[in-house]
Amino acid sequence: MSASATRILVIRFSSIGDIVLTAPALDSLRQAIHGPCEIHFLTRANMASVVAGFGTLVDEVHTIEASTAEVKETLKALNFDYIVDLHNNVRSRSIKRTLGLISFTVDKQNWAKWLLVRGWRHEPVTSIVERYFEAFAGAFGAEMPSSWPALFEEATRPSQLPESYAVLAIGAAHSGKQLTPSLMQSIVDRSDVPVVLIGGRGDTEQGKALEGSKVISLAGETTLAESAAVLRGAQHVYAGDTGMMHLAAAVGTPVTSFWGCTRPSLGMAPWSPAQGSTIIVPNVYVGSSPCSKLGNRCRHSNECMDATEQVYLEGLVK
Repeated sequence: MSASATRILVIRFSSIGDIVLTAPALDSLRQAIHGPCEIHFLTRANMASVVAGFGTLVDEVHTIEASTAEVKETLKALNFDYIVDLHNNVRSRSIKRTLGLISFTVDKQNWAKWLLVRGWRHEPVTSIVERYFEAFAGAFGAEMPSSWPALFEEATRPSQLPESYAVLAIGAAHSGKQLTPSLMQSIVDRSDVPVVLIGGRGDTEQGKALEGSKVISLAGETTLAESAAVLRGAQHVYAGDTGMMHLAAAVGTPVTSFWGCTRPSLGMAPWSPAQGSTIIVPNVYVGSSPCSKLGNRCRHSNECMDATEQVYLEGLVK
């Protein structure tokens, strides 16, 4: 008689980067389970394409549109053994109460982040990948991951791209993470190869505004899987503190990341990036403390990314 599979529900509702960063921890979790194992992933419906890129790392994806009530009965019927809560919010706690199982929950380090934003702490927060891992490692005897598992293996890039190119990710969810138009133009102007622009539908006008015969805009034209394939095929990626920055690291392409109102000290720097990757933060004009956890507020009149641009340009001159 074959042993039944250990069935684990992993919860992370958003966003692209946060979900991508769960992959190394999930790989470690799967390897730590002795015998058959099923990993199910609960996320928001608009994030399902991110988890789909995990391939065989995840056995089944469950989604919600607005409320956890949409999936509670389905989840109860699946008889999970454990819950790994990598979101730790009201919705994930609701699921844990409903299922009543042994659960392992990520430490979001919100107090430490609050202190960093106010300049009362200088020690960086541990990487979110390590905190995901630490949530369950002791219970399963898991080993800390040291590299990315294969993601979006079946994704293919658009056929019209040249053999050699760089990628510029022009979108950002919050203004404090958005690259300035002049910084983006400088990246285009100084590139030795064509520059492919990726972003959402809301970034198409910005894509049109960037000038140069080397610019190839795919903003608003690619799926997430196609964007992953574009990133994988690039010589280099330029991005703000966004999901595309993390996805570039995940697929093994060197990435230059530009930080405005957020900082790597918040625990969201590219994890295990490819050799040749660089982090560029603002100069002392705006200080070393982040303005906010999400980049949605700036205490320097929206000048943080301007200061980062200056650091980048000065580095090029040297």
